[in-house]
Amino acid sequence: MGKVKGKKKNKRPEYVVICRELNARGNPEITVIDSDVTDHLINNLIKTHLRDPDKRYFLALKKDYQVYGTFWKGQINRMLIHNNKRIVELGIELL
Repeated sequence: MGKVKGKKKNKRPEYVVICRELNARGNPEITVIDSDVTDHLINNLIKTHLRDPDKRYFLALKKDYQVYGTFWKGQINRMLIHNNKRIVELGIELL
C-alpha cells in the first residue's frame, strides 16, 4: 500500500484566544488572538487573570471559532457562556 499524499499526521491543532478585558469606563472589550497561540502565551494569560480577575481569557480551536466565533463573542461579552465543551476559560479552577 502506498502513502496518502497531502495528509499530515500528528499536526498540532491551531487555537484562538478570546480576550475579555474591561476598558477605562468599565465596559467589556472583546479581542481575539488568532496567531502565535503558544503554551507560553497561555501561561502568561492565566497569570494575568490571577492578578486581575476582571481580565478573562477563553481558549478554543480555530476551526470551531470560525463557525461559532460571532456567537461566542456575544456570550462572552454578557458572560453567559455556560456548559460549552468547545470553549474553555483560562485560569479558573474546575470543581
